[in-house]
Amino acid sequence: MRTALQIRDLRAEPGEREQGFLFIGESATGALGIPLVIINGFDDGPILCVTAGVHAAEYAPIDACMRLVQEIRPDELHGAVIAVPVVNMTMFERRAGFVSPVDGLNLNKIAPGRADGSFSERLAHVLLQEIIGVADCHIDLHAGDLGEELLAFAGSAMTGDAAVDARGEEMARAFTPELISLSTSPASTIPPFPGSLCYEAAHNGIASILAESGGDGTLRAEDVGLHVDGTLDVMRCLGMLDSTARPNRARTAAQHRVIVRASRAGLVRHKVRVGDRVTAGQEVAEILDVFGDVVERVSSSGDGVIGLIWTNKVVATGDPLVRYWITEPA
Repeated sequence: MRTALQIRDLRAEPGEREQGFLFIGESATGALGIPLVIINGFDDGPILCVTAGVHAAEYAPIDACMRLVQEIRPDELHGAVIAVPVVNMTMFERRAGFVSPVDGLNLNKIAPGRADGSFSERLAHVLLQEIIGVADCHIDLHAGDLGEELLAFAGSAMTGDAAVDARGEEMARAFTPELISLSTSPASTIPPFPGSLCYEAAHNGIASILAESGGDGTLRAEDVGLHVDGTLDVMRCLGMLDSTARPNRARTAAQHRVIVRASRAGLVRHKVRVGDRVTAGQEVAEILDVFGDVVERVSSSGDGVIGLIWTNKVVATGDPLVRYWITEPA
């Protein structure tokens, strides 16, 4: 039998589901906080923390987390789930991409944060110390942000701790039907990166994965479903649900990522889609001037799988157009 699970004033006894807000700070117009849900099962098992809305214009993961906290029943749960459906409420309110409108910081680049820092730094600190830090495992649900379409994937940071690394890779493989990304060092070109919640959690002994599906401000059912199904499969893999998890589904593993940029400015016509395989020298986009003349044909510099397309239709010199993964069988 489990014991009660409490975070500040929010307390869930075994078999209970509780929800409320955690105060982080305040702005000139009022309190700033985050929504928190605790679902405490009757039976012993891992504590899983699920976060979404670190970048709060990434809507598919937010919707998925909302659905999960409504769907998961305490009487069917071994262990407990701690969920934050919208981590960055100020971004959510203002429909802002990438950085907080309060202090201009990207929450997923400043972990572990600071107890005496700006709002985003305090938020990172509270998340890691009081919420994620209570858990055994963590899933951070993401999508492409505004202007980004991406290939669904999940990844974990390799820390050198054999037990944490093995569980993190197992979780990533259980989550994703497409691609796994295993970050092996601070210099790695694949996520999770240093400064992210996942990277910091893993290096503090908490198996943590970054899971991505959706993007560009959309809310597609298939993207939401991938997050919901992936999270439930991770829970089955961890023994938190009695039903059997599907076999590990990831087909490819990422080695590193390469960005292809524009040399000229103008209107962009992309020639590839997310998930397409490309070869060195293959045309991925063309750029036209305001008269409709093609001023540049942009080609891939190597072989890989298109993992991200920047959807802006007008670019300047040096702007990114696509990013591809260099992969191998998983």
